[in-house]
Amino acid sequence: MTIKDFTIEAYKIYLSALKKNYKNNLRFDEYMLLENKPQSFFLVRHDVDRKIVNSLRMAEIEYRMGIKSSYYFRMRSNTFKPDIIKKIQKMGHEVGYHYECLSDFDGDMNRALDEFKKNLLEFRKHVTIKTISMHGSPLGAFDNRDMWRVKENYKILLEELDLLGELYLEIDYSDIHYITDTGRNWKSEKDNHRDKVDSKLDINYESGLELLLSLKGKKHNKIVFQIHPERWSFSNTEYYTQAFIDKISNFGKSIIGEIR
Repeated sequence: MTIKDFTIEAYKIYLSALKKNYKNNLRFDEYMLLENKPQSFFLVRHDVDRKIVNSLRMAEIEYRMGIKSSYYFRMRSNTFKPDIIKKIQKMGHEVGYHYECLSDFDGDMNRALDEFKKNLLEFRKHVTIKTISMHGSPLGAFDNRDMWRVKENYKILLEELDLLGELYLEIDYSDIHYITDTGRNWKSEKDNHRDKVDSKLDINYESGLELLLSLKGKKHNKIVFQIHPERWSFSNTEYYTQAFIDKISNFGKSIIGEIR
């Protein structure tokens, strides 16, 4: 069996394997509210960096398959489209804020926090938001998670902003199989500068087929499937264009990594 990875057909195959083999499908807001976490589950997370129309199409596919996902949107003109974001939430998916304020303000904590609050309010004019997830900004010098580095302030801010938490800070990933398509591959360290978690599990796959066999065999009980909609193509033209863009992006990240 072969899989042409990063196509919408391949994505449907992965979703089918998850739905068939994992009983509990949760959104991140639901997961954070549970005092007693289930022993087996899967969560699908989408970081919407670009191509918001792809997000809507994927959300529609998930809805038809009976799968709930969590979508995190950047505050950018090409991704902050309230009509589309509202449609996605109305399908039963979660909507969150994919923030990058510290990178936007070159590490200025006060300005970054002010911008974060302003953007959160703008999102909340249209949708409910209870969780947040940083944008990795791999070509930038700052890790956006550092906005919350003073834990006492972080907890106070969560309550003040009516948030359940930041996905990278509130969840213990040690026994969770964190699968990410960052870098257009399934290796957690390759072409991946910041989208990482502390997991005790082997979270690397050589191919989509190896990944699929793991999902079908339920190799791990707890799954986070982290997907960037821009990377998944609905046509051959889109497929080859995006593959080229990802290749250039990975090259840029490697150069930045060497400089640092």
